[in-house]
Amino acid sequence: MLPLTAALLALLAGAGLWLTIAGARRTAEPVKRPRARQLSRGRRTQLRRVLVGVVIGLLLWLLTGYFVAVLAVPVLALLAPQLIPHSTGKSTIDRLNAMEEWARSLTGLLGAAASIEQAIVASRSSAPEALKEEIGMLAARLQAGIPVERALENFGDDLDDPTGDLLTGSLILGTRRRGAGLTRILEGTAQTISDDVAARRQIEADRAKPRANARLITVISLVVVVGQFVLNPDYVEPYQTPMGQIVLVVLVAIFLLALWWMNLVSREPRSQRLLRPSGGA
Repeated sequence: MLPLTAALLALLAGAGLWLTIAGARRTAEPVKRPRARQLSRGRRTQLRRVLVGVVIGLLLWLLTGYFVAVLAVPVLALLAPQLIPHSTGKSTIDRLNAMEEWARSLTGLLGAAASIEQAIVASRSSAPEALKEEIGMLAARLQAGIPVERALENFGDDLDDPTGDLLTGSLILGTRRRGAGLTRILEGTAQTISDDVAARRQIEADRAKPRANARLITVISLVVVVGQFVLNPDYVEPYQTPMGQIVLVVLVAIFLLALWWMNLVSREPRSQRLLRPSGGA
């Protein structure tokens, strides 16, 4: 009865923690910026994932007798997004497509004899969705009287991307020269971004292969291991001892480390910016 009592107490403790957090969330909170709200949602999601993992781990302990499940399942639930191979390049490609679209729209506005400041402010209403916030902030800075070159530097920090620095640098050059050649510069920049998008799509397609292999290996490994514990318990009986469970934890940790490494090498590396070492926004 001792394991059952301990499991029930742990369940009650988890439920109490959940109710406490839920009650605290109902209190008035200060107004947060979108980035802070996004981080807060991420923390709440992680907390819910850990609590669900604790409940599942306790149930597995009661059903199988493996106390290590109480610790392993919450950890796996928390680290799953970092362990499961997934694409990180799609959002980058979407932003690059938005940069190209915005650069081409600016060439049309500049062709209508508008200044670069007027063209940027006018482009805010038709800005691509992936860059609507950054372009809106740039237009707001210009309308607030911030010098155009400084506003564009801050815009480059908001983009925080080497290709974004290429676009920002073209605009800064245009503010210094202020000639008809700015339209041709932006057209060339848009074409360069288009070529960059095509190259990144090809690279992303090549990276999808090891990610698919890693997911397949993970599924096969889980099926084999779970099958052994369910269908052939005599084979895994040595793992029920305290030393056996320590060995089991070590083996699982090695497997997860290999999975994390496969996920890491299949991700898009962080590129060095051109205008500044890193974004300051």
